[in-house]
Amino acid sequence: MFEKSALDLWNLECDRVGIATFCKDLDYALGSGIPQGMITELCGPPGSGKTQLCLQLAVNVQIPRTLGGVEGRVAYLDTNYGFSPQRVKEISHGCYEHFSKLIRLRKQHEADRLDSFLPDSILGNILYTHVTTYTHVLEAIAVIQNKLHNGDKIRLVVIDSLSFLIRNTINRTLERVRCLHEILTQLHKLAHRFGCAVVITNDVTTQLTADTGSSDRTTESLIVPALGGSHSHKINQRIVLGKDDCESSQQDTYVALIDKCHFTPKISIAFRIETGGIRSVKRKK
Repeated sequence: MFEKSALDLWNLECDRVGIATFCKDLDYALGSGIPQGMITELCGPPGSGKTQLCLQLAVNVQIPRTLGGVEGRVAYLDTNYGFSPQRVKEISHGCYEHFSKLIRLRKQHEADRLDSFLPDSILGNILYTHVTTYTHVLEAIAVIQNKLHNGDKIRLVVIDSLSFLIRNTINRTLERVRCLHEILTQLHKLAHRFGCAVVITNDVTTQLTADTGSSDRTTESLIVPALGGSHSHKINQRIVLGKDDCESSQQDTYVALIDKCHFTPKISIAFRIETGGIRSVKRKK
């Protein structure tokens, strides 16, 4: 008991490299990207970029350590057939070209660093399974745990979309809460014990609330996470994604709101989804 000090924990956090999103401002706000050893929830409506960010992370987690990456593998749990190998290949090409250009600009003779980071290699390091039920998810987590125990380099676990599975296979509210709690408990143990990053996606829904400031008992609608707030204490970070529809914004611009984070206040960050993947919004000079 009390074998570690706060300094020991701080040093452990400093040694962990986050998984880059390729949006510089978002990575900076999160410290160094999506953190390892924690559960991060991506929340937003359809078309907000949740799956795109998951696919980008599945590629970026494989960036070699010599280039500042994690150099790990991915366990990808797909619930609604949103995973696209073709899209992963496009993102892989974009990531490979980015580092190739970086090496050329720095006039480094280190092309061998990218030998293990070719598009086909990247696809081969994504362990994919389609899950349809709550028990199927728990079985998949148990398999991942065994692989990690045996030395597998899985550094990222993705469930896209957790809300789709829970809401479409479980009808009773209390049963949903119980099953969700058990899944997140197992994921939390996985992240804490093995230090891998866990990313889950959650949809949004409309919640009607009484307008206390009105005398005629009118109601107002709020956009809230679809899985409710009962699981909020089980996730370490929540990033709310959405389309930026402001007239002054650039075309195809999205917004990431860091809604919950250990060390960052609420902040909105713009990003783009290009052919090569997630990218920062270029500032006008």
